[in-house]
Amino acid sequence: MNLEAVKSLAEQLTYEELAAALYVKGELDGFHKVTDKTKWREPVMAEKLGHVAHSKISAGAGSDEYGSDAWDEKRGMFAEYKSKAIEDKQLNNLFQRVRYPKTGKLFSSLKIQGVYNGAYKQSALDAYALVDHYYGVFYKETCMMIIRPNTEEVIRQLSYNNAKRKPGQTTNLNIVNIDLADKSLYTVVYTNEEYDEFD
Repeated sequence: MNLEAVKSLAEQLTYEELAAALYVKGELDGFHKVTDKTKWREPVMAEKLGHVAHSKISAGAGSDEYGSDAWDEKRGMFAEYKSKAIEDKQLNNLFQRVRYPKTGKLFSSLKIQGVYNGAYKQSALDAYALVDHYYGVFYKETCMMIIRPNTEEVIRQLSYNNAKRKPGQTTNLNIVNIDLADKSLYTVVYTNEEYDEFD
């Protein structure tokens, strides 16, 4: 990505014009309302991963695409995407930089959350068990990293959260937490080459 060209556009255009350009770009590429929520991040992640993103925000229950955001031709699987936006100070956590030079103590590792709304019915959990899950980390809306959490861990956490949910509590915000320190829980599938701190 040419950051100077991006900066030049940002200086010339208003927020409204930039958002409108993103919306139009989505339409040209066949994505309906790409600016809705974080839908626009899905084509970004799909492009990095070699997937084909679904054109709509969500597929209806009972459809083949239910519980997914894209199709991975190589693995022959549907893919569900989640994303996290980080700020400057969280780069320390992402890269596990040294916090205290005298002792060599590092910043704590970044934890990535995947928020699953409506993942309380067994049919939803069954659908999520059949797809790959990908969590993207975005910094200033640039994709920094994408991990693929183990599907078994995703389902384990969703099921555990469901079991703890009290009657009458919201069925949204079922959250899966992946701590980057625990490399047994995920596979790194993409890192931004512009940042040499990724090892």
